[in-house]
Amino acid sequence: MKSRDSRGLIAAAARSEFAAHGYAGARVDRIARRAGVNKQLLFYYFGSKKGLYQKVVEGAAGEATKPTESAKPSHAAAQLRHAFNGMFDLLSARPDVARLLLFDNQQTEAGPSRQALQDLVARIRDVITEGQGHGYFRDDIDPDRTAKQALVLAVGYFALEPVFGDAPAPGRIADWRDGALDLLLRALAW
Repeated sequence: MKSRDSRGLIAAAARSEFAAHGYAGARVDRIARRAGVNKQLLFYYFGSKKGLYQKVVEGAAGEATKPTESAKPSHAAAQLRHAFNGMFDLLSARPDVARLLLFDNQQTEAGPSRQALQDLVARIRDVITEGQGHGYFRDDIDPDRTAKQALVLAVGYFALEPVFGDAPAPGRIADWRDGALDLLLRALAW
């Protein structure tokens, strides 16, 4: 007989709860109920709601900054496409990551969510800077600001999906990703 991973069930339930309601709106009772455990077990594993929240945010931040496994293309436009699509596709597969990082970033001045978002910006900025150095991208564009705008285009889509109404269909997600990337590439082109 296989034993239940109560700790994992609690973390998964908490991730959904925190992504939907933020820290303040999340309820330990709902997390325990969704995980199929009692509240005492939650406190046993994580110490407190805050301890559980920190573990969940650390996990989301780690997922968001996990490097992609594929080979890096040689041309700057292809590198930007690769970096942006990697970030966007990761968030598409786990939209709760975007919401968690944004919720947490609004509540804390430093921490894993802030670092994860800065790391995502740095990936895009580095590609833009390298492309400018090789003459592929306009040199009058601020790479840091443009990378931050790229992050907003990606993270914002998933963080705001409830505002858009319908759950995003795969075709609409790809259209948004491709449209956002097209905006970036056009802004950077000579």
